[in-house]
Amino acid sequence: MKTAIMVKESLDEHLSPIISSVFDSVQVIHSDEDFLSLISMDPPDIILVDRTCLKEEKSRIIEEFRNSTLYGHLPIVAVYSEKDIEDPAALEIPIDDFIVLGSSELQIRRRIEFIAGRSVREKDINPLTKLPGNESIIRCVQRMFDENSEIAIAWVDLDNFKPYNERYGFSSGDEVLLAAARIITNAVRGAGHENIFVGHIGGDDFLFLCPVAGVGTICEEVISRFDTAIRNFYNEEDLEQGGIVSKARNGEIRKFPVITISIAVVINERKRYRHYGQAFQDAKEIMSYVKGLEGSNYMIDRRGRHR
Repeated sequence: MKTAIMVKESLDEHLSPIISSVFDSVQVIHSDEDFLSLISMDPPDIILVDRTCLKEEKSRIIEEFRNSTLYGHLPIVAVYSEKDIEDPAALEIPIDDFIVLGSSELQIRRRIEFIAGRSVREKDINPLTKLPGNESIIRCVQRMFDENSEIAIAWVDLDNFKPYNERYGFSSGDEVLLAAARIITNAVRGAGHENIFVGHIGGDDFLFLCPVAGVGTICEEVISRFDTAIRNFYNEEDLEQGGIVSKARNGEIRKFPVITISIAVVINERKRYRHYGQAFQDAKEIMSYVKGLEGSNYMIDRRGRHR
């Protein structure tokens, strides 16, 4: 992880080696420099602001970060002294967390590690569904492969989602995605297995992991629940005609069926996969076939060891 530290002159000599040991990259920026331009060259994961800057600039420097449309989302951590946190004005500065000088080296190190870990988790949470995103998905899948776990990895894709978005609007589309996330999560959790995981790849794509023995039942449950629930998101006219009738870009009138769900499953048995990219490629091939079928379907790849 990378951090950028705002200081007036230099960072506390006791804090500097601790920060260097926690972060892979440390960029020190002085208060008289154009910090937004410097950060834009190599955006950090966390911004630390030393008490010397806060004492001199009050909350101005923090507000400039927060007003940036590009970097306002980055977590900001203040470096305080014990006396600083006794001042009620410290609560008025829009920071995300703080560390206190004078604490033991271990306390400061652990505090920074907790802040950094939380930042990674929060950054990788899908803002709509609150499910883990791509980085967490990759880490989880690769960990399972590294541990030689016999696991099923299922990619879930909604069919005809784009035409629905265009007709009913993005707000309604978000409601469909939320419903899909709940259905997948509840079906996976309801199966009562260990070693389960649900993630949101992005858009209308999801992924879940579960034991090999239970994946077929979970896929059938997801499809059954989704096919029932999705009808509540269409008006009577579209349901009666079997979907959305609209003009395509080439001017041709087309009918887009009610949203269905496609699931492509690969199985990690007998150390079939060593890298998540291999599993992703196999799943992509299966998904291309499944999406060509009518209605909601799933397919489990039961081929032998990876080719």
